[in-house]
Amino acid sequence: MSSLVQFVCFTTVLPQPEFLLAWEPFASAFLSRGIERIVLSENTERSTEASFDYVSRNLWDESRFERAFPHGVRGSGGLGPISVLQAGGFRLAESAGVDLATGQRHESKVIVFLMTRMGQRELARGSVRAALQHPGVSASAIFLKDGDARTDRFDMVIEVYCRDGASDEIVDTLRNVTATHVTAAPVIVGTYLEVAEMGVEAKRA
Repeated sequence: MSSLVQFVCFTTVLPQPEFLLAWEPFASAFLSRGIERIVLSENTERSTEASFDYVSRNLWDESRFERAFPHGVRGSGGLGPISVLQAGGFRLAESAGVDLATGQRHESKVIVFLMTRMGQRELARGSVRAALQHPGVSASAIFLKDGDARTDRFDMVIEVYCRDGASDEIVDTLRNVTATHVTAAPVIVGTYLEVAEMGVEAKRA
């Protein structure tokens, strides 16, 4: 099976219980359209303006993704008090200890969204790969934008599962190593916990 990973980002003032009540029907509708696994992560510092409040990582069979989005994904939208940004479709380029088909994990997780300068993506990827040797990293994954360029907002997403107490240092390290490779658009980075998941069995953990 050829897979694509769709990242959907949410910003909201709603507390978690109210957000989940609004999110679940939205996620269930897409689950019925062919998503294999959805993992929802919540920002542990919801007041941080430089990151999203929630990020959904959606694992698709590629052919089902194409049928669900024949003209590509919308860039942004809204669900009442919730703003939605489609980060686009990505392919898993490399991972260490991350299985996208499994359910949610319990470590804290750093998520980074960035757009690299023209010709700089592989250099950025090499810098990130070196940074992921940090002893506080328990697992990691690097996603690269699908070649069909479904959105132009980001071309790389990094997920890093952290050992206790390591997330702040890993955030700083990733900001530093990517700084010379990115465009003027800000690097979007935050620390998250996975709070919900749905799979083909259509139940939330």
